[in-house]
Amino acid sequence: MQRYKTLWAAILIGGLVGGGEFGARAAVGRATEAVRKTVDEAMRIREESEWKRAEKKEERRKLLEQTIAQRFNFLEMSRRALGAEWNKRTPEEQKDFAASFQTLLANTYLGRIETYSGGEKVQYLKEIVDGEYADVYTKLDNGKMTVDIMYKMEMASGDWRVYDVVVEGTGLVQNYREQFKRILRKDSFAELTKQLREKAEHVKAAVPAGADSARSR
Repeated sequence: MQRYKTLWAAILIGGLVGGGEFGARAAVGRATEAVRKTVDEAMRIREESEWKRAEKKEERRKLLEQTIAQRFNFLEMSRRALGAEWNKRTPEEQKDFAASFQTLLANTYLGRIETYSGGEKVQYLKEIVDGEYADVYTKLDNGKMTVDIMYKMEMASGDWRVYDVVVEGTGLVQNYREQFKRILRKDSFAELTKQLREKAEHVKAAVPAGADSARSR
């Protein structure tokens, strides 16, 4: 069971992959509806026959990444994950770092969508709002066990956007911050950015091709 939960923490935002049945529509607020909207849109793209064709793979991937980027504030996630080091970097360094971090996180999610087989349920439990911040509590159930996933959100430009994901009490941002700190203690910021870029490209290349078209035949 712990291995399963660790896997969900590692794949970042797999909790957005609802599919199958969704939880009952309890009375929820705007922050929860924002998460649900992204769930619905991602799964619509994922399930629509037009986007399942092998030749549409790259187009679909771009569309899914755009959908994710509208809800996830990758720049803020990058800033928080890098911690104090962020303010030491030039705007160009920050931009380069954030771009690689977005590629890593978004394509981790895309890989989860591409191999999705259904059967998981997402329950939207509650949200707690404190001014411009909100915590949206969800539970993922695959029929054998459940995983608690909480989305930490901030109001930005008139919309709720995710800046951290907490899986079974483990925060994504904090997890990456510790990894980045360990690298920076031994190497330079340039080396950290290089490793992040290489990891991001590796994850992007690992998103399977034709998975859907094979299943749809």
